[in-house]
Amino acid sequence: IPIVRLERKQFDEYISGGRETFPDYLKYRFTDWFTTSDSAPSVVLIFLAVGLIVTGAILYALVVGESPSHALWRIFVWASASPAENEVTPAGRMLGIMVTVCGMVILSLLFGIVSEIFASKMAEAKTGLMKVVEGGHCVILGYTDCTRCLIEELAKAKESNGGGTFVILAPGSKEELEHMFLSSHTDLRGSRVIIRSGNPVYVRDLEKVSVQSASQVVVLADSDCSPEEADAKTIRTLLALKGQNWPPKGRLIVQCANPANRHLLEKLYKADVVVVGNIVTKLMAQSSNQPGLANVFSMMLGFDGDEFYSKEWPELVGMSFKQVVFRFPEAVVLGVFTADGECILNPGWDYQVQVGDHLVVLAEDDDAYTFNNDPYYWKEGVDTPRRRAFVKQPTLHAQLGNVQDDHPSKVLIIGWNDNIGPLLNNLDGMVGDGSTVRIYSPEPEADRKAAIENLAQQWAPGAGFESFTITHAEVDDHVVTSQVELKVLRHQDYDKVFVLTEGNDRDSGDQRTVAILTQLQNIHDMLPDSEKTRRFCPVVEMCEDSTKEHLKLCNLTNVIHSSSLVSQALAAVTEDAKVNGIYADLMSGREHTFDIRSFQQLLPGETEPKELSFAEAAWKLSIVGDISLIAWSRFCGDGHISWQMNPYDKVTPRPWTPNDRLVVLRRFKERGSSD
Repeated sequence: IPIVRLERKQFDEYISGGRETFPDYLKYRFTDWFTTSDSAPSVVLIFLAVGLIVTGAILYALVVGESPSHALWRIFVWASASPAENEVTPAGRMLGIMVTVCGMVILSLLFGIVSEIFASKMAEAKTGLMKVVEGGHCVILGYTDCTRCLIEELAKAKESNGGGTFVILAPGSKEELEHMFLSSHTDLRGSRVIIRSGNPVYVRDLEKVSVQSASQVVVLADSDCSPEEADAKTIRTLLALKGQNWPPKGRLIVQCANPANRHLLEKLYKADVVVVGNIVTKLMAQSSNQPGLANVFSMMLGFDGDEFYSKEWPELVGMSFKQVVFRFPEAVVLGVFTADGECILNPGWDYQVQVGDHLVVLAEDDDAYTFNNDPYYWKEGVDTPRRRAFVKQPTLHAQLGNVQDDHPSKVLIIGWNDNIGPLLNNLDGMVGDGSTVRIYSPEPEADRKAAIENLAQQWAPGAGFESFTITHAEVDDHVVTSQVELKVLRHQDYDKVFVLTEGNDRDSGDQRTVAILTQLQNIHDMLPDSEKTRRFCPVVEMCEDSTKEHLKLCNLTNVIHSSSLVSQALAAVTEDAKVNGIYADLMSGREHTFDIRSFQQLLPGETEPKELSFAEAAWKLSIVGDISLIAWSRFCGDGHISWQMNPYDKVTPRPWTPNDRLVVLRRFKERGSSD
């Protein structure tokens, strides 16, 4: 009875008012438990047997007037279908045994009929045809390379609430989908995952997973086809949802494969459209200049540590951004959401907080930071608005450089996949005019040229890629990892080296990537000192978690976990729609850039300190320009660098070495300026 009451409460809260009745809900819940729990059949049989004997004994004791022990024994004998317990003659006992056997045969026929009906219902559930009757759940439409990571990230977010329910709807066999998911060993952290077979473009299949009562619906881009084809499928799914006005009370999050289609998808139906592929390639391009940038960005995306939060603080209205930054000791203040919803990161130290502004911060939790009336770090100029230094520091910004290089670069890209277009587009805005890009892949050169021509027109119609020319190196697929072929590339002559995942699947793609990198590293080690003019630090795309550890053993840490980044971005936007605006502004590169720099690079002319606190570093940066400190590094003895965002103690100095780095958000252009 308590269980039924609890289920009734869940039904009334999330599902009541729809087409499903409470008996339908109970039937679904029982079937779901029976088909997913290994002990369910034993529990049901024991419950039925004990229930029959106990209920029968109570009735027998009341009607006949026998003792409870005698009643239990009598009902047990009757339930065992043995009529010969009081018979004393051999013939009578034999007859009783024959009757018992005949009764068992007749009963088995009845059991067969019932079990056949029951088996058909179980088969319906196991093949993914049975309707899901849930409410307040998260529906994921499609199964791709990032589905596992996405559910793992969402499960982290929902762990504090006891876990959530995730329902996957995807074409294909339910058994195959379950096998793929279970074999990935996903850490669900108390959450449940239900898989159904179906096509998200059909209303009947959407209804099967109770999209109408979901709190969140995530539409994944099909990774098995081209970006345009993936977005075409997404458009059909959105139209199917729009026709039913689903989900009426939930949020819709859509992964856009081609950034050019973003506004179309936003206009088509109410949805938060996330262009995560562009984030991945943007990070790859920037990581060629800023090794470690992707690791820091991944820390900002995930739910393991600090996260993005936004909140209105009326008591801050009228204060400068600089005054605000030093009044939150438990958080890193990044910017504001204006009253009209615009996200402005690093708005400038003199920006004054307006009525309706929401402060954007990085913090451990939404209740883990608070406002101090007095600044937690005081030094002359901290608590008073300053004269804007942005225009007054041309030397610093010229030294650090803008987003685009002033000199031509030589770029080597090893591998070919769907990220090639966005990567080339981002490089076109980074490298100087006259640069060259060489692409090494077993993909036929003619096909590559045709694809690049289409991509160039797509990203820059009528102009194509302007900053560089492209050449190709074609190699047979079976020797793509050969040392002989890779040595011909002369990777040591290139300013930037990118390795894209290329293969039939994630595992084979990463296997090829690791083989290529170990060969290149071996080639680099054998070079004469006169040719080792550049450090071997390629930007590597990977798909599997284990690959990162393998590459770390080879001292290669400038890696981009593409599936994980996509999943983290989608999960963060699924939990909070405002995060989408933060990503867009953070990665736009229009007015500010994400930088990893040494103390001397950011503060030229200052003596390198032996000790430095986070607050003092933030204050020093505020003097030389509109530069917000986000994180800093610790140089480990083994040569690796660890990153720390939003340190708990921002005031106490720590040892500082020339190898340590500061992670900043640096504004290089006035807000609204066209220059």
